Amino acid sequence: MVAKKSVEAAVARIRELPTLPVVLGRVLSIAADPEASALDLGRVITADQSLSAALLRVVNSAYYGFYRQIESVTQAIVVLGFFEVRNLTLTATAFRTLAAGNSAYDRQQLWRHSLAAGMAAERCAHLAGKKISGCFEAGLLHDIGKVVFDMLYGAKFVQAANNAHEQGVPIGTVEAQTFGMDHAEAGGILGEHWNLPPSVVEAIRFHHQPERATEDPALCAVAAVANCVTYSCGFGESSNPVPPEFPTDAAQYLGLTDAHYAQLVQELSGDEEKINDILDALKG
Repeated sequence: MVAKKSVEAAVARIRELPTLPVVLGRVLSIAADPEASALDLGRVITADQSLSAALLRVVNSAYYGFYRQIESVTQAIVVLGFFEVRNLTLTATAFRTLAAGNSAYDRQQLWRHSLAAGMAAERCAHLAGKKISGCFEAGLLHDIGKVVFDMLYGAKFVQAANNAHEQGVPIGTVEAQTFGMDHAEAGGILGEHWNLPPSVVEAIRFHHQPERATEDPALCAVAAVANCVTYSCGFGESSNPVPPEFPTDAAQYLGLTDAHYAQLVQELSGDEEKINDILDALKG
């Protein structure tokens, strides 16, 4: 049993992490605003030179295969569309904000899993025939609690992952024993510290327990199903040796059938090249 003081100390340390970078906050605000325009998004991106460069590397990657070089953010938005550029920008800013540094944890595999989950979450909502805001964000950020543990307790987190593999149990079980909370709760605390939308915070916190959602049960259900889809496609991540239990109730809540799930797996599996090319481009 982890001492209460240890849990309180972990919470305090999470709240001492840097606040959300201004550019990511602005991109999230634009993503959540149905009235936001491509012009609004373009202004935010072009105001940050390194973000602009990262976006253009992605747009000019092998996956998109344009016959000519895309040379400006405005041109990228025209060619790819507002929503694709918004998602790429969120991905670039989130991964840059949570850069690996000297971590021994395989952060690259986590980003692969996270990007896949963001893409799967949007597809879940589309197949469910529901307008659910925040799907890409919730999928992309659902596992940020693992980054929190890695940043604050690097050696302990790597050991927890090793223990999970040796015992053949979910990483969350060992996290709770080691830190007094699992990555979902840690991610929820960071999301609150960053003032993320309450529905996205809830989806992060309860992506393994979607039945506990009250703010936006549909978004939480989408995050839970999307997480499972990634494992079915081989987009799991290195700390966790056990795929998450399929959230049957969440899928039923969304109206997703076995056929829908099979379609999600097939479509996301076909995006492997896109996911790998995006991550390679973001590495610079």
